[in-house]
Amino acid sequence: MCGNFAVHAPTTVTFACVKSTIQDGDVGVYPGTSITGSHLFVNGGGGGIVLNSPAFADHVVDSHASAMEGNYGTSETAIEIEIGGMTFLPGIYLSGSAINFAHSNVVTLDGNNEANPEFTFIAGSTLVTAADTNFDLKNGAKAENVAWVLGTAATLGARSHVPGSIMAGTAITFGTNSKLYGCALAQSAVTFGSGGSVAIDHYEDDALITV
Repeated sequence: MCGNFAVHAPTTVTFACVKSTIQDGDVGVYPGTSITGSHLFVNGGGGGIVLNSPAFADHVVDSHASAMEGNYGTSETAIEIEIGGMTFLPGIYLSGSAINFAHSNVVTLDGNNEANPEFTFIAGSTLVTAADTNFDLKNGAKAENVAWVLGTAATLGARSHVPGSIMAGTAITFGTNSKLYGCALAQSAVTFGSGGSVAIDHYEDDALITV
């Protein structure tokens, strides 16, 4: 899903915050060329600016369309808009509209001790995490096996720590001191909000609660 990218958008990537950290991944824009603001690549895992990535841009569009239009049949589980405080086993979860997280709630992803547990969350519209949203990954659950596929936009609230990769139909916006353990793939723009530190950690989940 991510390839070598931590961040990719077709129009613009804006680093508006005091400190934006990209850990182990490239930042790309195509067919646009606008990457503005200050950011830092860390951890010695590579990372750079890529302004010519047509194949990956096509991959994002095609993968998003396939996921949104997929016929999952009986394998999918319908979920409510508000999922804060809930526990999920491996599977495909679908909300016909949005997926929201209430303030300060912990969401548990329970890998059920499976060999390679995968969690896919699909929303017809938006993903919005309130401030201080956190996750408990346990029994083999890993950030690298979590995906968020959205019809429109994603907004991560202040101090939210979210595992998994986001594939948004429009924009992705990061709030103050928020962190994503995966990649951010948008079909319009990615914006790192002002006023604090925002980091994307390409599949490292060591800072999440793990049992």
